[in-house]
Amino acid sequence: MSQVHEERQLLAIMFTDVVGFTALTERDEAAAVRVREQHRELVRTLVHQFDGEVVDATGDESLSIFPSALRAVDCAFALQGALRSHADVRLRIGVHLGDVLRRGAEVIGEGVNVASRIRPLAEPRGICVSEPIYQMVRNRPHIHAHALGPQALKNVALPVAVYTLSISEGAKASRALGRGRRIGWAMLVVLLLGAGLVFANRVVIGTWLALNLPRLLSHPLEQRLAFATTSDGVHVAYATTGQGPPIVFVLGWLTHLQEGLGSPLYDRAGVLRWYSRDHLVVRYDGRGFGLSDRNVTDFSLDARIRDVEAVVGALGLTHFALYGYSGGGPTVVAYTNRHPEQVTSLVLAATYLGRSPGHDNPFFGLGGLARTDWELSAARAAFVELFAPDAGEVERRVMMHFLRIAGEGSAVAGFIESTAEIDVSQQARRIRVPTLVVSGSIDRIVPVDSSRALAAAIPGARFEILEDADHLQASVLDPRLMRMVSTFLAERDGPR
Repeated sequence: MSQVHEERQLLAIMFTDVVGFTALTERDEAAAVRVREQHRELVRTLVHQFDGEVVDATGDESLSIFPSALRAVDCAFALQGALRSHADVRLRIGVHLGDVLRRGAEVIGEGVNVASRIRPLAEPRGICVSEPIYQMVRNRPHIHAHALGPQALKNVALPVAVYTLSISEGAKASRALGRGRRIGWAMLVVLLLGAGLVFANRVVIGTWLALNLPRLLSHPLEQRLAFATTSDGVHVAYATTGQGPPIVFVLGWLTHLQEGLGSPLYDRAGVLRWYSRDHLVVRYDGRGFGLSDRNVTDFSLDARIRDVEAVVGALGLTHFALYGYSGGGPTVVAYTNRHPEQVTSLVLAATYLGRSPGHDNPFFGLGGLARTDWELSAARAAFVELFAPDAGEVERRVMMHFLRIAGEGSAVAGFIESTAEIDVSQQARRIRVPTLVVSGSIDRIVPVDSSRALAAAIPGARFEILEDADHLQASVLDPRLMRMVSTFLAERDGPR
């Protein structure tokens, strides 16, 4: 008989359970099975993203372990955030930091027992943590903690101080109102209307207002829409606004030129209007998304380059700036390496050289979820939680709506899976055009070190960090970024 390996470790332990699962089972067994499977899938996906390990997930409960208290708490918030818009799945979560014994696949010890006893103290959709966890996260400005005091827990010798954790409303308001990085004033009014309706249990009406008031009240920037055909026969939709030296924006997925959050109708932060004052702004829906052909399966780097080639060819552009952000960065680097005579300057925002952008990057873990459960709101909510963790309930639902119409789950999964195979390190070293690389200090998807590595690979690249900017802010939305890019382009605009 082989000997079971034993090892003692100090770990963060997280327990979750589905509120009301027994009653749901008695009322609707089929619905209970769906809820159980959705709970398991979300736990499995998100725990992995935050460097954790699911030890057990039976029935309506789960036990997971993490090497860091901070990662465990981040995962707990991500789980609750992903399920905000799913009425059937309400979790209670308990987190404790303690010494445990690992025996093969088992995790045992008082630390596990404490975490399991803390969990029932949480309200539905709530998070309870022990004193050691609280001490690790107490200085994080976006977290609000409320002390429940010492609690006598079953089979635990001494009382345990317990706290509830939530996202600070003050931090949300400061980011939304004080700096205005999330949304423009028009959308802010809409969201405030929606927020009032949330408190009246009218989130659906608030979301409808957010989606439809821009159509009724705004005067969106006029865009010229057309189609280009790639060398492999894919029809790619593209649009232009403004006039002046061209700048081509490259993202390549989860866009919709007419209905997306970056479209003229829903340009929340005024990004299009800002750049269109001095430039011919070119945007396109990558293959598989938006108005472009959707019946495609090739999302390779070469395919993405063909999309850009088709668009600039259809417009007859010979010299232009490229703005690659998020997943579009590697495409821009590779395109510039292939067509250096066309590119006057590069902006690379919240992006990376390829493959996994950082050891704690959660992006690649969502491909499987998109492929199997994209039509479920909780699956899209997991993406929103990752891209915009501070979004309010109405804004969250609006973003989920646009994710659904932007593309099918198979295309989202195909893009993510292909991205995992891309590496443009060699191409970056051969670039010889002026380049600005920008990173957000609190970007969950592309850590600062990944963007710094990109800047280091491109000779002479300028590197900037936007403090307190998340992924969406560091990609396009932050007003500081918009001013920085405009100054950079004004100094380097090439011939029209």
